[in-house]
Amino acid sequence: MKLHCFICASALFPDDKKKDQDIHDGYLKKNIETTPLDNMILTVIQNGCRFPAENINCLRNPVVKSVAYNWLLCDSNCQGDYWLFLPEDCQVTSYGWEQINREIEKGKACFSLSRDPKALVGKRGIFDSISKSVQAVSDMNFLGKEIGCVILRGELDRLGFHCISKEWKQYSSNPNLWRNKLYHEMNIQGHPDINYSLNLPILDDYGYSEWKASSEEIEETFMEIVSKSLDVQRRHAQDMKGLVSYYGPRTTNVPYQGFISSIINRLKGKK
Repeated sequence: MKLHCFICASALFPDDKKKDQDIHDGYLKKNIETTPLDNMILTVIQNGCRFPAENINCLRNPVVKSVAYNWLLCDSNCQGDYWLFLPEDCQVTSYGWEQINREIEKGKACFSLSRDPKALVGKRGIFDSISKSVQAVSDMNFLGKEIGCVILRGELDRLGFHCISKEWKQYSSNPNLWRNKLYHEMNIQGHPDINYSLNLPILDDYGYSEWKASSEEIEETFMEIVSKSLDVQRRHAQDMKGLVSYYGPRTTNVPYQGFISSIINRLKGKK
């Protein structure tokens, strides 16, 4: 079984390209040092950032995308039997790699290395049956990190999603980091929170920790987030015109086709 590992990097300091590139480069080198490259395909996803990747294959989005969208991106571009979504600041231990291979050999459909699925593994094609409407919600990065992720997580749960580690939130002492036997974070000091720096909503801000709310409350909050975020998204679009032209078009297979694309393909006689 071949694993395709996607290391995902997002813009941390977009106003300081040299600092941003140096940090991403440092993260990548540390990950390469501990990644068993035998029988593995390695790709770097660069969201709103651009840095040398030492001849490693890259997927590039000109703007920051949601975590859920990147899961779809991994599945759509996977060239192996399984894919691993790995944030650039997370490092899998040797024991973690052993456990990943063990789960793959069992033919598990999808699993993660912790309860908060920062490092998530899926069998190629796992999102093929997901409806376009669900995938579209996952593409709405202005909704923040939870909404698209919790919907896709629900679909994964239906397919047998589970986490390997029971010690999902153990901390090292200096500095405090996420850590367990399978993987750990290697965050830099002062690592920015993307959601707050981009003014993206977090449901905790609305008083709904772990989505403990009624359907009506969630629906009302969802629409409130959409209405507030559209203006923010327009401002970001205006600010990012130069960024998009600098980074160029997305060089990747998109997770799904939009409504217009599907109509055009139908007119052309494509399925």
